[in-house]
Amino acid sequence: MALSGAQKAAVLLMSLDPPTAAELLRSASPDTLTEVAAELAYLSQSAQAGQVASTEPIREFFGLLYGKDKAGGEEKFAGEILKIILGEQKSAEVLVAVGERLKVRDPFRDIRSAEVSGISKALAGESPQVISVVLSELPAKKSSELLELLEEDIRAQAVQSMAGGQGVSQKAKLRIASIVQSRLSEAAQAAAKAAAQEEPGAADADADDEHRQQQLRKVAVLLRGLEVEARDNLTKSLKETDGEAAQSVQKLMVIWEDIPLVAERPLQEALRSAESRKLALALVDADEQIATRIKSNISERAKAMLEEEAELLSSPKADEIEQAREDILDAMRELNAKGELQFEENQE
Repeated sequence: MALSGAQKAAVLLMSLDPPTAAELLRSASPDTLTEVAAELAYLSQSAQAGQVASTEPIREFFGLLYGKDKAGGEEKFAGEILKIILGEQKSAEVLVAVGERLKVRDPFRDIRSAEVSGISKALAGESPQVISVVLSELPAKKSSELLELLEEDIRAQAVQSMAGGQGVSQKAKLRIASIVQSRLSEAAQAAAKAAAQEEPGAADADADDEHRQQQLRKVAVLLRGLEVEARDNLTKSLKETDGEAAQSVQKLMVIWEDIPLVAERPLQEALRSAESRKLALALVDADEQIATRIKSNISERAKAMLEEEAELLSSPKADEIEQAREDILDAMRELNAKGELQFEENQE
């Protein structure tokens, strides 16, 4: 395909550094500047479409020098040239005009860079014909991903519409792209607003809390390995300075994940008093190693009762499961407080 004068100028400018390119354009008219800047901004997409394939070696070579091989690199390059020629304010005005030209020339330009899930949401409620237009304007991979997110009947109708080959006017494309882009922008603004309204420092607070729990767990594992008297003295000392931390440490000495490490005899003693229903609840979605360890340390009669209770369970709530596990752990913690709970190996 033959290149226009503005396209040839853009190809030439891509092989130059911004100051040299700016010097060549310094005497150009405002309209010419806008036209060439638009071609620079559009260069990467036209190359992908095979319209200016001959520019690819130039783009690759000089892209290594100026970063123009990256997404949006041509636009940045155009902005640098305009800023040198016109200054900050005027160049911004020209770039606005460039953006308007690009929208008319390729209405779906910005939509192609959006997340597929966002495009899918923006198309909610639209007809298969409208969806087919968007599908035809997206890269093949994104188009396939978008198809998978559509309802089956809509998907079939959209593909049929694409296969029908009915022409769509540029005016219709502009309208469709405008609607989709508007919805994408609204969704982005809503997400930004929601993020801004989140409690300041919430993420940092969560991270600090997690770190504190990890530290308390290390203290708990350290103390549970001591003789009862030494452990009690240290726990008492901690309670005097930080009662909440002392309470957490006592609980963290024995947690659900420790069960595979508990010696068989104390584990059997702790499980002996556990009700079948509580055991069944505690084992819902339990790690296989933990479940096997518990089942291998209860009697055959208790195991049969456990299986019966498990069959009777119907969609137990998460808090019920958690409470059942805590009840079992409390029995082990009592043994631990007496110094009667042994662990087969150090966990951490």
